[in-house]
Amino acid sequence: MSSPSEDTPLLARRATDLSRPDLFGPYRRVLLATFLLSTTFWFTSTPLIYACRVFNCEEYYADPAHPPYTGTGDACAITAVETSTARDISVMVTLTTLSGTANLLLTTWQIRHWGMRTAMVQQTFWPALRNLTQIYATFVGGRLGMTIVQTTQLITILGGGAGYMLSANSYINELVEPAERTAAFGVLAGMNMLGTALGYIAGGLAGDLISISAPFEITFCLLVLSTAYTRLLLPYIPPAATTDAAPDGTASKQGESFFSFLACLRVFLPVKYELHSGTFWGLTLLGLGTFGGTLATGYVPMMLQLTATNSYGYKPSDNGYLMSTLSMSRALFLTFAFPRIIDAGRRWFAMTSVTAVPASADAAAAATSVSGRSRALPACAHDGAKSALPTDAPAVDAPQDPCAIAIAAVADKAPGSRFDLAFVQWSMVVDAVLTALVAFNSRAWHMNAAAAVLPLASGTAPACKGVLMDIVPDTRRTDALAGIALIEILASISTVSLFGMLFVFLSAIGHPNLVFVCNAALALVAASVLFAVRFPKGKLRAM
Repeated sequence: MSSPSEDTPLLARRATDLSRPDLFGPYRRVLLATFLLSTTFWFTSTPLIYACRVFNCEEYYADPAHPPYTGTGDACAITAVETSTARDISVMVTLTTLSGTANLLLTTWQIRHWGMRTAMVQQTFWPALRNLTQIYATFVGGRLGMTIVQTTQLITILGGGAGYMLSANSYINELVEPAERTAAFGVLAGMNMLGTALGYIAGGLAGDLISISAPFEITFCLLVLSTAYTRLLLPYIPPAATTDAAPDGTASKQGESFFSFLACLRVFLPVKYELHSGTFWGLTLLGLGTFGGTLATGYVPMMLQLTATNSYGYKPSDNGYLMSTLSMSRALFLTFAFPRIIDAGRRWFAMTSVTAVPASADAAAAATSVSGRSRALPACAHDGAKSALPTDAPAVDAPQDPCAIAIAAVADKAPGSRFDLAFVQWSMVVDAVLTALVAFNSRAWHMNAAAAVLPLASGTAPACKGVLMDIVPDTRRTDALAGIALIEILASISTVSLFGMLFVFLSAIGHPNLVFVCNAALALVAASVLFAVRFPKGKLRAM
């Protein structure tokens, strides 16, 4: 690919405006790909756990020391089988999580060097090969089948759910107008949840109505279809590593090393200001708050299932519908309610920012008041007729009023960013309150009600990505998205250990519901960290 020159257009693409109808434009193609992929990846979630139970049951009765089952009911519902199944699932989940983390870092490198489309193709091609091994495992069964399922989770390093969501978020960042970015992140997360809900239900039904291997066979077909769809219909965007150039005109060395994917972690380090003394801690606090929020809420779905099973006798099918309710409620909120909340909140913030400035104030004071930042602007008289930027070619070439440019930039972008940050902060507080209320459950239907209500505070993650994209420079946005995803994965790993042990301890003393109170308390701590986040007050040094 040739390097940029003076003849290279400054605008190589046109971002999508979500207010314009475009039935099958690039933005909606990415959303459809996300829905298809999330359905595919979650299609085997419930059947895989059931298959592990069957494998362990076969292995148990294959031992001559264990006589054939002669009672009534489920022959596998014995302590030895359930214990070995839990142990094998724990090993499988650990391998999957570690492989997913490596997949996230590898995908960051692929996006930088190969582009988003090629990186996204990898996320379905390799899982298709893994799925073939799982089909074989269902026919083999027993300990060999269990070992195949566990070891082939390592293929997730080359392609999996973490990588495809990073690729999808990177696509949204490139395809959507900055003002629409936060809402688009929410809709993307909604499509992911909608596919998850469908995958839970459809995969379970395929296993119950057809055969134990049917969900894996259907998933293989879906993965092949997803690979072809991604390769043929998603737009090609040049990789940043081949187009970036150093200030001196030489090719940039960033990203040339395979280990450069670790640069995504540097995004959240404190940054010095360029024009005055001081350190900007906003990104560090944002990363810590995100980690704390995921740590507080990441284990809640599992605890809902455990509470429903232990206290109210939920069966696997009941838990499947419970998780489907959670995913569907989250999908509906993120797809329909979240974008409208962001739009209404931004307009409200913009109006309050404008009305807070007296009409007679000079432009510098007005811009400073609107943005909430200490910023030096040229002195000039405020003129509403000049507040809009010119769009026609002659007007662009003509001399422009610097105050008009400054005021337009501050008034249009700052209020939106400020509301996104406020949403991140207060949604974590709402999440803490809703989670604490689950501790008072006393009926089985309370579990289903919690699954429907808890997602009403699920917009924190997409809003956090929107804030992050407004702070970091364009050249570091892929690293920033990878970094925030890595933080969420590390928090998810930590929350399984922390709240898993806490749930066991509280169950032993007869108060398992108190674990939801502990979740809420930690969420409030995360909210207090997020409330300390501020936007930078000036230009930052290179990250």
